[in-house]
Amino acid sequence: MNARNQEFSGSTGLDQFLFCSQDTEAARQLAIGLEDLGVLVQEPGSAADVALRVATLAPRLIFVDFARGGSAEQIAVSVDLAQALTRNSPGVPLIAVGNMAHPGGAIAAIRAGVREFIDLSAGPAEVRGVVGRVIETAAREPAPAPAARGKLVALLGVRAGVGTSTLAVHLGAAAHAYCSQAHPPTTPGETRSRAALLDLGQPVGDGQLYLNVASEFHFAEAVRNLRRLDETLVRSALARSSHCVTVVPLPRDLGEMRSVSLSDSMALMDRLRMYFDVVFADVGGLSNPDFIDNLVNGADEAWLITDQSVGALVSLADLLRELDTRGIRSDRLRLIVNRYDERYGMTADQISERFGVRLLVTLPDRILPLMSSTNQGKLLSEVAERDPYVRGVNYLIDKLVSTRQPKNEMNWVTRWLPQNKKAHV
Repeated sequence: MNARNQEFSGSTGLDQFLFCSQDTEAARQLAIGLEDLGVLVQEPGSAADVALRVATLAPRLIFVDFARGGSAEQIAVSVDLAQALTRNSPGVPLIAVGNMAHPGGAIAAIRAGVREFIDLSAGPAEVRGVVGRVIETAAREPAPAPAARGKLVALLGVRAGVGTSTLAVHLGAAAHAYCSQAHPPTTPGETRSRAALLDLGQPVGDGQLYLNVASEFHFAEAVRNLRRLDETLVRSALARSSHCVTVVPLPRDLGEMRSVSLSDSMALMDRLRMYFDVVFADVGGLSNPDFIDNLVNGADEAWLITDQSVGALVSLADLLRELDTRGIRSDRLRLIVNRYDERYGMTADQISERFGVRLLVTLPDRILPLMSSTNQGKLLSEVAERDPYVRGVNYLIDKLVSTRQPKNEMNWVTRWLPQNKKAHV
């Protein structure tokens, strides 16, 4: 049997263990010691192969080969791998595997921060003893404190064409820049994306287009891989623009969305908040009332985007009426008047008062510079950082990221529960 991804099992146990090694004989000895504890899967590939296997398998434990024939060069590879696993999969215990006839491997494992070591020459009892102790210790340890979660912002364009996707991509780029400056990376050279964009609006794919990225790992695919979606998979599978905005688009075949449940969609959004400071969900023009209801109730902020045209204001009235009938509270919504110019008709304050939604900001009518920058394949912030539109976007990000709102700091399950109060329009 080919050693790659070879599976060793003495039982059909539920637990799965990963052994990072090219040594098939060592894997066989390890599997004998595990007996009925579970299934051992061997991954002999590179660190990237191991990362993908961890994301796919979600193992209970990871064994790293620190024998590797006693070669100092090969043991150095094991050290690098163990340190990478510690950084990227901190919740999965690591166990070094080697042979005390070559103690250099055990010493290297300790220096790499691996606390447990199995000497295969000691026989199956050694394997069972160490694995049992590690599993028991992990079960006794208190659950880690809840991780900091980023903010989720719902962007509801009242109709296609009011500039929601353009605003979304500029918000994403500005949020990444702001958060990177406010909280610099601890690792030199790190370029972790701080902002994500769920490009779910209509027309399909506008956000991707404006950010000049393409992704085969779309929303439906992310939902299907929800159980395996950890930081490693987020970094490797999700598309990221040159502005460090991570993009999750709709699938090209919208029929794939029929198999995506509402609860899984909401769980995906909450999972992404673990890895980004801000997640923007562009749902402008999306015709799925249940999805929008749950998104608005679960988001930290819900922003309605309109302009001053008659068509947009009629759509705004229709949307507010629909949200009202479905129990969305008016205090969950804020109004952004895009392409604003008082000469066009109703002022922003008049629109806010007429429709009963608190005004958040107006963004000036800058269609010429926006279209010009888009046709260059750039965001306006890249070519004219002092433009009034860019300053308005930066104001939104400053207001969003630099403040905390305790009323929204609640259990994520509670946030997805439907609200009973009606909006007042």
